[in-house]
Amino acid sequence: MAAVSKKEFDAYDRVLDAAAALAELIQSGGFEVSEASLEALAIFLANNAPQVRRILSRCR
Repeated sequence: MAAVSKKEFDAYDRVLDAAAALAELIQSGGFEVSEASLEALAIFLANNAPQVRRILSRCR
């Protein structure tokens, strides 16, 4: 197993926290999606937060 710095661990932890919040938001929208797909989508969105923010900023 590769050594992970505290900075990298904290960054990954923030991604997981964001992914959990995104998954909850998606589920609250009443979407029928498998648990695996929901997890993959939420992690994808969290990992791509800067691009997601840029896209969503156009909605204002």
